[in-house]
Amino acid sequence: MNFRKLSELDATEGTVQLVNADLQQEHLGRTNIVLVPQPSSDPNDPLRWPTWKKNVAFGTICLFTFLNNFAADGPSAGFQNIAIYFDITINKTSGLLSWCVLTLGLSNFLWVPTAIYFGKRPTFLVACLILFIACIWGASSKSFSSLLASTIVGALGGGATEALGAAIINDIFYLHERGTKMGYYIIAISWGSSVGPLVGGFLIENVGWQWQKWLSAILVGINLAMVFFFVPETRFHRRANNGDILDSVTSSEEALPSKDINKVEISSETSTSSSRRSYLQELNPWPGIDIGASYFNLLIRPFPLIAYPACAFAVLAYSISLAPTVMVNIVSSPILESPPYLFNAGLVGLLNIPGMIGQLVGAISGGVLTDKWVTRQARRNNGIFKPESRLILLLFPSIIVTTGLLLFGFAVQRQMSWEVIYVAYGFISVGLTGIASISMTYVMDSHFPVAPECLEMVNGLKNIVAFGFIYATIPWTEGQGYEKAFGELAGVFIFILCLAIPLGIFGSRIRHISSEWRVISW
Repeated sequence: MNFRKLSELDATEGTVQLVNADLQQEHLGRTNIVLVPQPSSDPNDPLRWPTWKKNVAFGTICLFTFLNNFAADGPSAGFQNIAIYFDITINKTSGLLSWCVLTLGLSNFLWVPTAIYFGKRPTFLVACLILFIACIWGASSKSFSSLLASTIVGALGGGATEALGAAIINDIFYLHERGTKMGYYIIAISWGSSVGPLVGGFLIENVGWQWQKWLSAILVGINLAMVFFFVPETRFHRRANNGDILDSVTSSEEALPSKDINKVEISSETSTSSSRRSYLQELNPWPGIDIGASYFNLLIRPFPLIAYPACAFAVLAYSISLAPTVMVNIVSSPILESPPYLFNAGLVGLLNIPGMIGQLVGAISGGVLTDKWVTRQARRNNGIFKPESRLILLLFPSIIVTTGLLLFGFAVQRQMSWEVIYVAYGFISVGLTGIASISMTYVMDSHFPVAPECLEMVNGLKNIVAFGFIYATIPWTEGQGYEKAFGELAGVFIFILCLAIPLGIFGSRIRHISSEWRVISW
């Protein structure tokens, strides 16, 4: 087994020319925004797909992501009802969420190397089929053990959307689009987790928990057909060619060797295909294996990548943004169905409306706005883009989430009006999309050649951390009270987000040093 350096795969180390007037490079229409990476001459290059085709394929995978979380999180608003139905404790019922979250994370370590080796199209088809079957199984369950087992199997299939959904952004979109598309992807994840309990609460209250699973099965079945007809294979091998060194270096880059800001022209696919594949050919679910890759190396490749500071930060930032939302999902039912509120499962599910509003605000601030911001910053920096330019926008969601955490704990502990609790959860939800979108896009920008493996590590580990928080929620809040528990969580949140400060200041130097580490199994 060989280990390679990132600098051998990408000499830019993430710092690229995003804005210039060089006519030798392809640009966005008639603008001076450079297309990064540069599309190849192969007509089957996903970067050369029509915009509608890209959006339909990406939208279908976002729907898969949405429905996976819709099915998984849907029962959470009715945990009290499910506990009564099976005559079990709330803590045991919460296993429907905790074990699901853990399985979603761990399955990333299976699906990502499988998709790289066998292709993303067959991987998505098999994964969606597993989720479809699991939803039918869950709806037919007669015992809690069977329901739990079906949920775990469904999470195994749905886990393919966690990292691979984000990874196809690199396959079919350019650098100047990544933040926006990542925002769409993250909103699909988060809204699935919000709409699921919103709809599930009313279904469980009025027609029983089984119909939450039946509705999920129907919708996933439709999505399975959409994946088959609208998602071609996006795997495409590129090789990086180092171009000319830029003539000028800004003051922020003076400490780096000049090769750190090379232009890059990405071209040349390993295939010699010169004719465009027909639609019927694209329907073939078997694109063939990657004969140049070792499946064993792909399995172990993500683990050493945690050494990259950008990956480590993304794991911590995404984890601490996800933890409060899953904690609220665990405690919302026992809090709001007890005095003085006495809500039913349907009204508990309405908690997700302010959650969705917060998630939308986070997706905009961490998605569309980041693309506009980094393009503006590149123009001010002689056209040079640096991944760290995104990190400053973490400030807004960080302030909002901290406020929400303190407010939620205080409101629940003092049994304040339900409106205060709902608004606090809306504030907390801003981080789930805003911080996750920025941190994951930062990883893709910094480590483009191994972006799928980096995202695999981020998504896998953040779900493991979330699993721990779910199991600790009930004992933590019962032992210390909501005010102190969520106050401590706010302190941990602030500490982790402050780690973005040294990355923002020294990020270029850190990327240059870490690009020489031999941590990529090949």
